[in-house]
Amino acid sequence: MDRPMGEQNTILVIGATGNVGRHVVAQLHSEGTPVRALARDPDAAALPDGVDVVRGDLTEPEGLAAALDGVHSVFLVWPFYSADTVAPVVAAVAAHARRVVYLSAHGAQDDGGAHNSFGAVELAIEATGLEWTFLRPVGFAANALGWAADIRADRPVREPYAEAARSMIHERDIAAVAVRALTEDGHTGAKYLLTGPAALTQTEQVRTIGEVVGRDARLEELPREVAREQMLPDWGDGAIVDGALDYWASLVTDPEPVTDTVHEVTGTAARSFADWAADHAAAFRPSTAEVAETYVAAFRALDLERAMRVMSPEMVRVAPLETGGEHVEVRGIEDIMANAERLTGDYDIHSVDVDGPYLAAERFAVRFTFDETYTPTGKRHSTTKMSLYTVADGSIVREEVHYFDEPQVVQ
Repeated sequence: MDRPMGEQNTILVIGATGNVGRHVVAQLHSEGTPVRALARDPDAAALPDGVDVVRGDLTEPEGLAAALDGVHSVFLVWPFYSADTVAPVVAAVAAHARRVVYLSAHGAQDDGGAHNSFGAVELAIEATGLEWTFLRPVGFAANALGWAADIRADRPVREPYAEAARSMIHERDIAAVAVRALTEDGHTGAKYLLTGPAALTQTEQVRTIGEVVGRDARLEELPREVAREQMLPDWGDGAIVDGALDYWASLVTDPEPVTDTVHEVTGTAARSFADWAADHAAAFRPSTAEVAETYVAAFRALDLERAMRVMSPEMVRVAPLETGGEHVEVRGIEDIMANAERLTGDYDIHSVDVDGPYLAAERFAVRFTFDETYTPTGKRHSTTKMSLYTVADGSIVREEVHYFDEPQVVQ
């Protein structure tokens, strides 16, 4: 345990496939530091090439010795609500390593005693001879990924205490601090309170995501009793749920603190919540399949407004048989809608049959059959066309129209 770092400098990351641990592994590896990653299923870990991924499980601490062999420092994530089984894990770490950096939480200890399971793990580590550093982040910005399905589907996000203000932190910043504490001296005994650069209400967080990804994201406040009922199945313990709700309630009038610790430790300012949203934009934009299903469902319901919500304002439409056989592009929603009004002005459309969508990578096709009457002659007929759509960044950016039945009149 007293060997110099140069002789024993491998770092073991426990929790290597999680939001933070994955970035700790990547950042250590990019710096050329020997890193070993603990995973229950190494084949599914999807970590950078060259990382030593070993099998291990914190519920089986007796199997950790092999993973800890030759390790100098350990990054530890404790993934359980209870700390009842942490003692043998900490003992295994202390028997092999010299340093541990533990991903704890804001408010882990209260007056020297464990305030929650995070605090209990801290106390267990403090009782060893390890050099320790505790990272105490406030809420993870990554928790906002729980809103992704609603934002992609244009549904309101529903949360209790909409005006609770949190200084959410990017997981990359937590990892950056962890890497410095793992690889540098001078961090022993530190309890780093880690935050983002500003406190934003939940309403502001949702609005920021919408602005970054170009969607109409909005939040509706959920009554506390409804939120509690929804949380219980996943959280399990009513006392933990009530504690979380009480904490969020307190943030309405007493926002989470904002610190400069990330900058002080790493030399780089903490990323903003908007930065985080930009890094995760794909999660909040609908997939091609989701865009296609929304678009087709809107047409089947004759809900043009809903269809337009998945169309880019800069969308391009190409329909040669509507423009005398010329390849003319109509650009922008306003011009496309004006063109549609021009083309359908002399038609009464009785119904639209919609087939599809037919998906292929970032494109989808839809076949429309219109039952319509050309009012100047009173002739009723059907017109069928196939439209091929291209999707980018969660919106339709191009439509190419191919008619089976040539439009009766090209105006």
